[in-house]
Amino acid sequence: MEAVPRMPMIWLDLKEAGEFAFNAAVKKFVLKNYGENPENYNEELRKLEVLRQSAVNVPRDFEGCSTLRKYFGQLHYLQSRIPMGAEQEAAVPIAWTEIFSGKTVTHEDIKYEQACILYNLGALHSMLGAMDKRVSEEGMKVSCTHFQCAAGAFTYLRDHFPHSYSVDMSHQILNLNINLMLGQAQECLLEKSMLDNRKSFLVARISAQVVDYYKEACRALENSETASLLGKIQKDWKKLVQMKIYYFAAVAHLHMGKQAEEQQKFGERVIYFQSALDKLNEAIKLAKGQPETVQEALRFTMDVIGGKYNSAKKDNDFIYHEAVPALDTLQSVKGAPLVKALPVNPTDPAVTGPDIFAKLVPMAAHEASSLYSEEKAKLLRDVMAKIEAKNEVLDQFMDPMQLDPETVDNLDMYSHIPPILMEKCAALSVRPDTVKNLVQSMQVLSGVFTDVEASLKEIRDLLEEDEAQERKLQELLGKGSVPQGSPPPASSTGLAEVSKECSKYMEVHEKASFTNTELHKAMNLHIGNLRLLSGPLEQVRAALPSPTLSEDDKQVLQNLKRILGKVQEMRDQRMSLEQQLREMIQKDDITTSLVTTDRSEMKKLFEEQLKKYDQIKVYLEQNLAAQENILKALTDANVKYAAVRKALAEVEHKWNTTVQTLVASYEAYEDLMKKSQEGKDFYTDLEGKAAKLLEKARAACQAAEANRQQILEKEMKKHPPPRPTAPKPSLQKKPLELEAEGPEDLRSLPPDVLAAHPARLPPTAFQRQSSSTDDLLSSSPESQHGGSKAAVGQPLLQPTKADAKEGQKPKAVQLIENDPYEKPERVLRLRAELERFRALLQRLEQTEPGGTAELDALWKELQDAQERDARQLSIAIARCYSMKNRHQDIMPYDRNRVVLRSGKDDYINASRVEDLSPYCPTIIATQAPLLGTAADFWLMIYEQKVSVVVMLVSEQELEKQKVLRYFPTERGQPVVQGPITLVLSSVKAAPTHVERMITLQYRDQSLKRTVIHLQFTSWPELGLPDSKASLLRFIQDVHGHYLHQRPLHTPHPWCTPLPQLYFQQDPQDLVLGGDVPISSIQATIAKLSIKPPGGVEGGVGWGAGGRPCAQRYGVCAPNPEPVPEPPGDAESSNHVEEIPPPAPAAPPAPTSSLELLASLTPEAFTLDASLKGKQRMNKQNFLQAQTGEGLRAPRPSDDPLSMLDPLWTLNKS
Repeated sequence: MEAVPRMPMIWLDLKEAGEFAFNAAVKKFVLKNYGENPENYNEELRKLEVLRQSAVNVPRDFEGCSTLRKYFGQLHYLQSRIPMGAEQEAAVPIAWTEIFSGKTVTHEDIKYEQACILYNLGALHSMLGAMDKRVSEEGMKVSCTHFQCAAGAFTYLRDHFPHSYSVDMSHQILNLNINLMLGQAQECLLEKSMLDNRKSFLVARISAQVVDYYKEACRALENSETASLLGKIQKDWKKLVQMKIYYFAAVAHLHMGKQAEEQQKFGERVIYFQSALDKLNEAIKLAKGQPETVQEALRFTMDVIGGKYNSAKKDNDFIYHEAVPALDTLQSVKGAPLVKALPVNPTDPAVTGPDIFAKLVPMAAHEASSLYSEEKAKLLRDVMAKIEAKNEVLDQFMDPMQLDPETVDNLDMYSHIPPILMEKCAALSVRPDTVKNLVQSMQVLSGVFTDVEASLKEIRDLLEEDEAQERKLQELLGKGSVPQGSPPPASSTGLAEVSKECSKYMEVHEKASFTNTELHKAMNLHIGNLRLLSGPLEQVRAALPSPTLSEDDKQVLQNLKRILGKVQEMRDQRMSLEQQLREMIQKDDITTSLVTTDRSEMKKLFEEQLKKYDQIKVYLEQNLAAQENILKALTDANVKYAAVRKALAEVEHKWNTTVQTLVASYEAYEDLMKKSQEGKDFYTDLEGKAAKLLEKARAACQAAEANRQQILEKEMKKHPPPRPTAPKPSLQKKPLELEAEGPEDLRSLPPDVLAAHPARLPPTAFQRQSSSTDDLLSSSPESQHGGSKAAVGQPLLQPTKADAKEGQKPKAVQLIENDPYEKPERVLRLRAELERFRALLQRLEQTEPGGTAELDALWKELQDAQERDARQLSIAIARCYSMKNRHQDIMPYDRNRVVLRSGKDDYINASRVEDLSPYCPTIIATQAPLLGTAADFWLMIYEQKVSVVVMLVSEQELEKQKVLRYFPTERGQPVVQGPITLVLSSVKAAPTHVERMITLQYRDQSLKRTVIHLQFTSWPELGLPDSKASLLRFIQDVHGHYLHQRPLHTPHPWCTPLPQLYFQQDPQDLVLGGDVPISSIQATIAKLSIKPPGGVEGGVGWGAGGRPCAQRYGVCAPNPEPVPEPPGDAESSNHVEEIPPPAPAAPPAPTSSLELLASLTPEAFTLDASLKGKQRMNKQNFLQAQTGEGLRAPRPSDDPLSMLDPLWTLNKS
């Protein structure tokens, strides 16, 4: 039924207006009764005239309704000031045309004008409601509202204007109009209910109410008096209303039948459908002569009801066989009135607008308003006197107690960190290295202080040692043996200057040590607080004092706080009520009402108006009466609170002191850093001067030693040689030289003993153990301050120190020809040295007065140094760019993050990974680019000169859009990522990966670069790949591509799979692209003095630092001998010997994943396909010689290096 065509609606015509000459009458009344110049109101009268013309010639739309309402309200205001009613002083004739007869009706009453305007308002609403087609839900709502407004206008006209000014506004016609409008509004609501598919019973009740409204209208139409008033339209209205009565009764019974069907009452369904069919037939009979829309609606409804009835009857006859009850035995359908007449308010400012004659107030109204204001002031004085008396008592009671409800139960303060402390913690959280920087700064200061002290002590020791040597020389030669007249040596003058400067530096150092001590004390005072502030907030909260209260104490606090809350609530309520009373009195203006009120009724009007204040006066009296009870309860609670109050005051004082101390420590941080920096600058300068003085002292001591040696040699030549029978002393080494080099027995130790123990521990080896862990870990005398001097001659078996530039390999090892311990005195000397070493170890393990051994202190210092290194792993910068991080728990460290040089900012979630192994190049590990970081990603590829990009993301993740497709996918189509333009050159699918060749161009530069993009498609979203063979094959392919891009490199497979891996090109690396001709490659290799494949002996591999370095691999026989390297840096070599290879022997092919992985090692890798059958040189067969032959084994005749002396590095001097 929701698609049934709409029935037509009844609407009313508008009345036509005649003359209403109110200007002269109004001016005359104003001049006579108000005593004002009437010309001052010309503008108001003009506005009213314009408004009337708009109202009598109203447009047929919603704006016309607003105009009629506004004019109706202004007439009401005018009548309140100027009496223009029937037989009143300012009354003027008003003419309007009657609708049904067309006659002009005139009355001298302004209410006649108001009544006609109201009638036109209802008629215009009925017209607007009937004009809508009601095909949409919104149209139904608008029509329903218009009909309700029309009913409201006619209802106001009937109730407030009892005099029938004309036939069309008689009570019979108005009642007819009201019922017609309400019925049509209910009909619109019925149409919407059927459109919304409401419940059948509700739709039936709405339809029954439509029938009730139309029945009332039909009774009015059948009245002979009404029929005579309406004239010829009475028959048309009556026929349409009667047809609608039967039609909507049929609709009601149709939905009652539907409800019976839902309740499975099949007999009732049949009788309801039959009744609906009968009533519809009656409606069809009455619809003759009606418009086509009515006929179409009836036919549609007949199809629906007829189909329902036939189906229901057939089902009941053949299936259900229920008895069909009589219609009068069933309960009748009661209507549900869901519409009402919307009222008209002539004084609503939102409708009528501002009062045009607002400034026109009668003198009597002003006098009455003054009397009313005095009544209001009297009421306010009485109330305020009572309030002020109670407030004075309350203030006298509360002031001495000094109780604030916000601070009485302020226990929450102790469970939270105060804002000022939170600011300090937040400031330290963004600077996580604050404490570390302070500690490191102080440690650096301490280290420089100790270094300066050690340098000065070493200078003093050198001077004392030189002085002792000088005394020994004098004793040996005898006093006065110095040649007469010889000038003092220059070394003595230099030593005197050194001694003078050393004394000056020692004095400055001692003065500065006091300031250094005070600075350390200040740091120790604040460092704990700074660590606390930079730590977790829970620790800061735990460090603040908090009160410990029993349950009874807490109950006392809660009770007191509750009562104080009541006191505050009473005060707030009292102030609020007082404010409300004042505002009400101030806004209470009844002048408008006084204008139209008779003087005899003024007192009664005052009493009625003052009743509006009775409610607020009752509330105030209740508030004042409650004060006595509240204060009594507060006195009892305060007695119990006294003891708890004292304990809380003490805790609060401690809490405030702790907070102030922590804040002071934070503020002292900058001062400590500044002073420590000043101390570092001072001691750095002093350290430089002390180092120069130390070098000067060493040079002076060496000069003095050389002078003493010359004197000693001269004296030795004066003595005659000893007799042949006497034992000949060994003069190979001078005593001072032996002393400088170390004991002879230790110098003759075997090489394995020398490798395990230091040759000599000089006296100054442990003088600076507390300065840094470097001194503790140093195992060679050369690394100690004041270590042994450089030896004049090289002993036979002194170990050589490894050189990083030479691959950490010793230059050579000399052979031992004889037993070094043939002489007993050497064994005795060895034992003495071992006893000294054992005594030194015992001293290190002895417990000091502090309770710890010196070795434990050194060990603790080493652990502290390791902990400091671990704290350097900061991610402070990455935390500032949370939007650029895919996961908030995977961020790069500050020290090894990749820094963008030409982006908006320098941050990208990428880490430089170096030194994975000696064979692995520098790589960059980064996340899969986000939507906002794709441009940064390609900018990094360009800036870091990356050649190979490895992507460990499956195609499924790209399709699910978990990972952005940040690379171009169509060949030849440029994709712009920030300043980088990308073009896909080629795509190739391999079993394990997808290979893409992508060309990069920076802005408008003509130079382009090619990057290989390898996507491993078997990497799962979670976990690791199932097949290790495919992963190893992919690693092998990555190496192949990288070597194709970088033919001089030997890469090594990485260990940890990451979302994005790509190799970094070092600025010194040679980039050989796929389009570089072979001749260019050969020319470049020739420039580097490295032969191309086919005769390769040397290659460029990755050193420990990730930089390119040259490594030679000799191709030799199955049991080769080590070939010593020539001196100098391997990279500086300009010549590579070419060794003819032996006959090829085919190596076995890898048969498993592990063998495949083993084949990817740097030792197994070669660039020359012609060398596949030849034995390769590796570390193992390079270091192992044939059994029993060693270095003396016969050398192959075809080896051009076989004639080199393996010990040439030791014999070159």
